[in-house]
Amino acid sequence: MRGKIEWWVENMEVHSVKVGGPFVVHDRFIVQYDMDVTDKNSKKRMQMSEVGVYTVRDGKIVREEFLPMASKKP
Repeated sequence: MRGKIEWWVENMEVHSVKVGGPFVVHDRFIVQYDMDVTDKNSKKRMQMSEVGVYTVRDGKIVREEFLPMASKKP
């Protein structure tokens, strides 16, 4: 997880983040992320929505998955 976070900070300029949750189900919890970011390399600004699904064992996160949410069409 730390490597992913380091990559994100080095490559993305974050303008805003909205977080929803956590939503807890058995040994997992889900967090919704809505982000407004700019890719530092391409200079492309984008809005992203995704959910993070985290699996917990013995009090530690042992797996994380990020699933993009469908974009809303006007």
